[in-house]
Amino acid sequence: MIQKFPVPVSGYKGFDMAQVTAGGVSVREVIEGTLESKIHRGLYFAGELLDVDGTCGGYNLQWAFTSGYIAGNQIEAENQ
Repeated sequence: MIQKFPVPVSGYKGFDMAQVTAGGVSVREVIEGTLESKIHRGLYFAGELLDVDGTCGGYNLQWAFTSGYIAGNQIEAENQ
């Protein structure tokens, strides 16, 4: 339903203030292994859209990369 949603960035507070944002879609609402929504079939979530938090040190980045890979592969498989 959302085709375009521009969000202008007006600045940032620097590395010392950088944090991971908690919250997002509960992992109980997605299918494990595909990251597809249990509520809306064909809708996939990845990265910080899901309520997954890791400690500092790259874990959140790794989750973003891995979950994007999983969801993307599932979407590709369904469209072949």
